[in-house]
Formats: sequence, structure tokens, C-alpha cells
Amino acid sequence: MNDQTFGFTIKLVAERTGVSVHTLRAWERRYGVPKPNRGAENRYRLYGEDDVADVLWLKQQVESGIPPAQASAFLRQRHEQPRGVALSEAVQPIAATQTALLDAFAQSDETAARRVLDEAFALFAPEQVALQIIEPTMREIGARWMRNELTVWQEHLASNLVQQKLYAILQSQPTPPMGAPSLVAACAPNEEHTLGLLTFALLAQRQGWRVIFLGQGTPLADLNDIARTAKPNVVVVTVTTVIGLAGLIPWLDAAQRPRVKLVFGGRIVDASSTLREHLPGEYLGADVDAAARDLVAFKPRAKYWSPSKRVWIATNALRAQRLKLAGDTVARFMAALSPNLQPKWNVTDLNRATLFLADALVCALAFDAPELMDAERAWLDEMMPSRAVTAELLDKHIETFARVLAKAFPQEQNRLYQPLVARIKS
Repeated sequence: MNDQTFGFTIKLVAERTGVSVHTLRAWERRYGVPKPNRGAENRYRLYGEDDVADVLWLKQQVESGIPPAQASAFLRQRHEQPRGVALSEAVQPIAATQTALLDAFAQSDETAARRVLDEAFALFAPEQVALQIIEPTMREIGARWMRNELTVWQEHLASNLVQQKLYAILQSQPTPPMGAPSLVAACAPNEEHTLGLLTFALLAQRQGWRVIFLGQGTPLADLNDIARTAKPNVVVVTVTTVIGLAGLIPWLDAAQRPRVKLVFGGRIVDASSTLREHLPGEYLGADVDAAARDLVAFKPRAKYWSPSKRVWIATNALRAQRLKLAGDTVARFMAALSPNLQPKWNVTDLNRATLFLADALVCALAFDAPELMDAERAWLDEMMPSRAVTAELLDKHIETFARVLAKAFPQEQNRLYQPLVARIKS
């Protein structure tokens, strides 16, 4: 109907579609949608029914989160499809991009992965790329590593490339005004997983926060110092593993944590309701997009949980002996293994597993969250069989650890330790 003499004025189109006259003119000027007729004898743009339908479709896509430039490109492709072929059948850009990124990483093709990421950030909003493309891709990469379908270096290649790109996008965002609220974003001490933190920092910055990004393994002393000097509105700390969580234990003592709003997030926090109640701060939430929008509304509790004096002493004693416990356990375990079983579990992997076991015990005790032992066993049961480590070997390892504990600490402290160790064995 665009070639007819009669049609709707832009004012009528705005009324019928709910899209303002200003926006309609901007879409037409920038993206060529809609395409009104303007005959030689007409002073006004005239729009047909097809134009109204296109505006309504474009409005729906934009409201669902697709940028107007991308939505208008889809609309042109829609018009080019043969009659009867739906756009959803011809173009599924986000799903297709996510699949392409996963395939590139699975094939260890760094060049292809970089190209996919560059194109993704050119086509989609940063929020879409982070939450709908990168997040599911890296979740699947992690699952394949757990199943021993990808090597450590392949997982590191994917993680490092994605983190580099997200950090570059974070740095390229416009700087919020000085009056904007500020936050410090850091990983817990000894925590190496920064992907979730980067995603949150990017989303928060796009919500108008000034972000001081510190990244992985930030010591508590440094967090205390920056809280005192930079005076942010909030400090956001992410933690994924028990090794990272153990680094937060000193903050259970109110005298040692900064006088600023503390908010915690990450996989291990998402999985344990007890842990969320016993952290020395507020819970960020599993939905980082919603958390970034609602962060300003987080209110500190009047009082935070703290362990009893008896538990505190036992926790600190265990933390002080962490490395020695791991070394003694590995030495005893390897010495007791028959020669044909020793190659199944090399010393490096065994030492790391023992440190995780020790830190799971420390955290379960300090935060009074015994379900952390269940989570640790579930992780071992999922990862170890693909690496030829049987449940029998796991149990022998845990039994060895329990005997080392019994010898290293007095009976009173073992009354706290041993039930938790028995829980991971059962």
C-alpha cells in the first residue's frame, strides 16, 4: 500500500501503534522502517496497513530486548523470505550465535571464537550477549570439562577469551557522572572465577553505577582499605568455590569487616540457603540482571550471624593446619595404594582435591552449613568417574583424611570435625 495516494498520517500511525511520532521519524531516518509514501502532490507522509504492521512488529521486538538496528535488519530479512516461511524458522540469531561460539570453543578455534564474540556485541545489546550467549556457553564448557570431554587448557582458553572481551566492553562503556552511586566489584580471596563478577559489573555499569572492578583473588585487607578510602556505596563480592568461601571467614568477626554495605553472590552462595543466612552481608541473588537493577535497594540487616567461641577456635585451628593436613593426607593415601591404582589419581590432582575437602570442612563448620559437605561429594561424584577415580578410591581418600584429622587435633575439636567428614563419606 506504500505506492497509493491515500493512507494514514504519521499522527494516526502513532495513535494506532503506541509509538511516538518522534520515534517513528527516528526509525524511518536511521533504519528505513517504516517506508511511507510521499507523492508529488502530498505534503504529508502517508502510511499503509503494511507500514502499521511493520511498526507493530518492530515495537514488539524492541520491547523484548532486541536493539532497533538489529530488529529492523530482521524485518528486512522477513520481507525477503518466501511467503509462508516464518522469521523464527529462517533467523534465530541469538541461539545461532550461542551455538557458533560453543562450537568454536569445542574446536579450540580462538580466531573463530573472537569473530563470533565481536559480531555478537555488534548485533546485540551487551546484556543479551552476556546473559543469553556467553553464560550458557560457559556453563556447557564447564559441564564438558567436568565430564572430561574438554581439557583444562581448552576450558582456560574459553574463559580467558570471554573475560578479556567482557572486560573490554566494561571499559568501553560511558563513565557515569560523579554523582552516580559507586560499587566495588571483587572476587573473594583465592577465588579465581571472575566471569560472573564481570557480567554483574557490566550490567551494573549500564544501570548507572560507577564500578571499581578489582577482579580475582582480592585480599580482605585490600577490600577493607578501598572501602575506607574510596567510600563506595556497596562492596559486591562473588564466590564460586569453597576455597574462595574460606577466605571470607575472617569477616564473620564484625571487628574485621569494613563499615560498608556488603553483598555476596556466586554459585556456591546460590546453592545454599543456610550459607546465605550466615554470610556477613546480603545476598545478591541468582538473577544478576535483576540484582543490578535492585542493588540500590539492598538494606543491611541490624545483626549478622557469627559462630560460637568453641566453633571459632576449632575453625581457626583447622585453617592454620590446612596445608599440612593436605600434605599428610596425600602422603598416607598414596603410600597405601596398590601400584596398579596409583596412576589413576596423580599427586597434583589428589592434592587439590584434598585442599578442597579441607576447605569444605572449614566452611561447613564456620558458616554452620553442613550441606556444603553434600555439595562437595556431589562435585566429586560427578567429576571423578570420568577421570577413572572410583567411589571406592574416594571413600579411601576421605577415610585417610579423617584419620589425619583425628591424630592432628584434640578430641574436643574432632567432635566437631568428624561428623562433617562422615557426612561427605556417606
